[in-house]
Amino acid sequence: MADLILIQLSPKHLERLEQLADASRLRTAVPPAREPRPVRRRSRQYPGGRPTWRASRPRRRYIR
Repeated sequence: MADLILIQLSPKHLERLEQLADASRLRTAVPPAREPRPVRRRSRQYPGGRPTWRASRPRRRYIR
């Protein structure tokens, strides 16, 4: 087994290390924030944005 090396830290460095460890624990405990929904574009025909449904049958193009 490897020999342990004791490191002497100043109180200032020790406090900073504890703050970083607490922040790391908090980051793993809190789930990431959800991304906001995309903004729907507005038009005169669809003031609240375009509907999500599609036409049941696509239009046929008549060839002359």
